[in-house]
Amino acid sequence: MNNRRQWRSGSGFTLLEVLVTLLVLSIGLVGLSALQLRSVQYTHSSYQRTLASIYAKDVAERMWTRLDDPMSIVEQWNKDLGAQQPNWTGAVTRPFLTATPPDPDVYDITVNWSDSRFGTATAYAFTYRVRLLQVIPF
Repeated sequence: MNNRRQWRSGSGFTLLEVLVTLLVLSIGLVGLSALQLRSVQYTHSSYQRTLASIYAKDVAERMWTRLDDPMSIVEQWNKDLGAQQPNWTGAVTRPFLTATPPDPDVYDITVNWSDSRFGTATAYAFTYRVRLLQVIPF
């Protein structure tokens, strides 16, 4: 009988053990939720970079259709970009006009946006370089 009482008193969990277990579990769950939040942030950032790439390639294709004056479509493209994505801007520059020798066929297409969904606003820029060569048939 004495042996049975000793076994019963040594089995089970104490309140302190349960509280420590809950503390460790809650810290782990907070860490998992922070990991999930970062995952959502990086996925959204990747989505925005993909959109910026698509918009930059869109203006490059529009410029290919107007090889006689490729800069003529930039204003309309910028309006379309602002209508589809508020607070996004685009610019097309010709970086090698002043180079020696000048290369007038190179254009830098830059898409700018800011992301403030997750706290502080962060500005991003995506630059796409394209060379438009006019092929003259023989």
